[in-house]
Amino acid sequence: MTQTSQPRREFHSGRGKKTFGRIPGGFYLVGALVILFEVVTLGAVGLALAIGDPSDDGASPDKESRRVEVTYIATGDHPSVDLTFGNANDSHEPRGVVILPYRKTVEMAPGADFYLDVRSREDQKGGTLTCTVLVGGKVVQQAHNTTDSSSATCAGSTADAPQRGIPVPTLTPGASPLPEERRLTGTVKVPDYPGEGSPVIGTVTDSSLEYAELGGTWDRSKTLDPVFDGFTRKQEGRQRALVKSTQVDEDIMAAAGGTGELRGVADAVMDERRRYEYPRDQAILVDVASQPLKVDGRDAWLLVSEIHFHKRGVPSTMDLNAVLVVDTGRVRPSVLWVVLPETNKKLWPDLNTLVSSVRLR
Repeated sequence: MTQTSQPRREFHSGRGKKTFGRIPGGFYLVGALVILFEVVTLGAVGLALAIGDPSDDGASPDKESRRVEVTYIATGDHPSVDLTFGNANDSHEPRGVVILPYRKTVEMAPGADFYLDVRSREDQKGGTLTCTVLVGGKVVQQAHNTTDSSSATCAGSTADAPQRGIPVPTLTPGASPLPEERRLTGTVKVPDYPGEGSPVIGTVTDSSLEYAELGGTWDRSKTLDPVFDGFTRKQEGRQRALVKSTQVDEDIMAAAGGTGELRGVADAVMDERRRYEYPRDQAILVDVASQPLKVDGRDAWLLVSEIHFHKRGVPSTMDLNAVLVVDTGRVRPSVLWVVLPETNKKLWPDLNTLVSSVRLR
């Protein structure tokens, strides 16, 4: 008998069904997106690690921009000093002559060196000088000059620790700024200074000139050695008041051009007095009067100037100076030089008295 083959039946239980067959098709897309996101994230992290953290680099812009404030302070009993301080690149920068007290704030890199030198000017030795350096508003160094030293120096680093117990110096008002130089080129008459002035007690005779000898607070007129003093007569008054006379020397005549032109000679005498009698490089001339005169029929020229200055231990910051140059008929003219300090203006009328009293011998 021929047997007919029957199709084979497969028997599956619900528990034996394939696992993937139970997952809906939409979940395959979500899974792919999650995997892609993780790959991208891990790649970015790896790239960042490979490049490195910019904040760990010592040359980062944030670190380069960090600066500290450094304040230089100079104090003392000098009206002015020569000052030098160091900047961020460790070079020393001379500031020249400065008026005390002095304060300046600069920005420097962390750990940079600072330098501050406060030095007496050549004609103002002695006294007290102090240098102080602040970092971030706190004193990190302070130094004073010693009895045998004319300077105070502070040097260190902006990384130095603040010094305890050292206060920031009090900056009391110092010397006022000097005015601008002013020289007259035209003719301006000398003012008539008000007041009684000093009494006249006699007559001084010197270098072909005769002029009043003053009393009151003035000492008696004395002779001088021209080799050492440059003048042949002197009378001293209170608070540095002074009257001197002599014949104009050859060096001043040469400085005036050697022509004997009286105005030029008066200017040269005034310049020489400023150079030798006042602080070097810090005495400002402000001309008040410049006029021709006649003395017993001979030509003369009167120059009156304010000389402004700052000098340690001198209360006056301005002296009235007068130079009267007279053609006496000799090879070189004669000169009368008068100094009257601002701190004793009662003596200023003495200038009018002296000028009007001049005669030829």
